[in-house]
Amino acid sequence: MDQEIKLHSPGTGNPKNSTQMISMFVGGLLTVLGLSGILYPAFAGLHLGPGFSFAIAASGVLLLYTGYKNNSRDAFLTTLGFSIFYGLHAIIGWVFGSPGLPQIGFDRPDPLLVQIIPGFHEIGRTDHILNTILSVVLAGGAFDWWRRHTDQTSVMGVIKEFLSEHRGEHKRPLHD
Repeated sequence: MDQEIKLHSPGTGNPKNSTQMISMFVGGLLTVLGLSGILYPAFAGLHLGPGFSFAIAASGVLLLYTGYKNNSRDAFLTTLGFSIFYGLHAIIGWVFGSPGLPQIGFDRPDPLLVQIIPGFHEIGRTDHILNTILSVVLAGGAFDWWRRHTDQTSVMGVIKEFLSEHRGEHKRPLHD
């Protein structure tokens, strides 16, 4: 019996759920924002250095991919992970921000500037607002998946299951 092993089936099968739609929507916005930041670091009053712009664009592409492929659990893990990433940036900004003059991006004095790597990765008040919104929206997408799949015992259980399923994936043949 010939069975084809599919690593993913983008766009086929079940319709997209809200977690996947949120992942695709936010991913598209982040991809555009990251590419805009590479070209124009002060885009929309943000402080988009080259490293952070690349990280934003990469997270956008990853969110787009996991939202598009037909696996809602991967979309859950991605939205949860990036919700934590952007949430930590927001918390760091709101708690440790102090008045200062940024070296990259929007060059006016900022009341809540955090220079993580001066001249390379700096975040200001507008960035904190954006990171907070991104974190809340992505956490909402992750929570929506979680509430529909209550048979899982914990988030760590989902992550362990994902890792055990994908441990030897690169070694599997595409056809039997």
